[in-house]
Amino acid sequence: MMQKDVKLWGLPIIRVKKTELCEKRYFLGVQYKVKGYAWRYDSFAEAFAANVSNVHNRRIKVIVNNSGEAVTYARTHALWYNPDELIFGNRPQHADIFRMFAPQIPVFYCGNAVELKEPQCIDGNHVEPFLSSSRLLAMNNQGKPFLQSWAEYMHIDLSSLTCSHAVIPPEVESSILTKAQALRLNLDNFVFLSSAARSCEVLPPAFWDGIETSLRAKGYDVFCNSPLFSIPEVYALASRAKAIIALRSGLCDILCDLPVPQFVIYSHNKFHGDLQPMYSFEHFPWAHSSSIFEYNTLKQDISAISDSIISHL
Repeated sequence: MMQKDVKLWGLPIIRVKKTELCEKRYFLGVQYKVKGYAWRYDSFAEAFAANVSNVHNRRIKVIVNNSGEAVTYARTHALWYNPDELIFGNRPQHADIFRMFAPQIPVFYCGNAVELKEPQCIDGNHVEPFLSSSRLLAMNNQGKPFLQSWAEYMHIDLSSLTCSHAVIPPEVESSILTKAQALRLNLDNFVFLSSAARSCEVLPPAFWDGIETSLRAKGYDVFCNSPLFSIPEVYALASRAKAIIALRSGLCDILCDLPVPQFVIYSHNKFHGDLQPMYSFEHFPWAHSSSIFEYNTLKQDISAISDSIISHL
């Protein structure tokens, strides 16, 4: 571990406490277990120490939003990024997303070391959320496409946007081959399912069970998205699928540029009701829109949605 004394907001990036019984590690003051994902926090600390020599009097932006918004920030980075700023994410996947879509921008994970809802000054640094939850809520309540609201908020001109493409490390291919073999997944003939989402209400298990049963009856193997796969691994795996069927989520934003048939389902959102007007993929220039079929449980019967999806496969 390099430069363990590097600090942010007065907190050591990594602090290790050893006792006779155990070893405790703290990342930005938050304890985490050595086993499991400990290597991940160590890698964040190393990346921070290697890229940042001074955090005093720096402007710091923290991503506090869902993965879908983070994809938009990364995809549009050429229009807003200022090298004098430090960018942090309060979820590990925020850093993963930038490594994929804007690898030239170092984005560091800070967890919930600071409860950040509005801009504040910490140790001489101006720290602000990228887009506060209240501001995001107000933007979406306008009913405009999110990308349009984002451009207005950031004062950027999207007409000059050049869409970035995902950068996948070469070792990811061998990794998914190993994991697929362990799962006995037929990589030549499978459909990718994703039933989880933070922004939409989940659909009944019977819906997904019915989809899976119908797919297997048609001779397809089925992969249900799993946390055992990293974001780059999920992207590489989904690129091999015969189709992607997913509840509308940030994962859909990550995968939307793939030239794979994608069946995206919108359901009720507790803040806005219908998310489709703001987050439809017809509004995102990097989406492979000709391959994306969108459904909405607020406007369509759930069994009819299932029948329509299966009829396309």
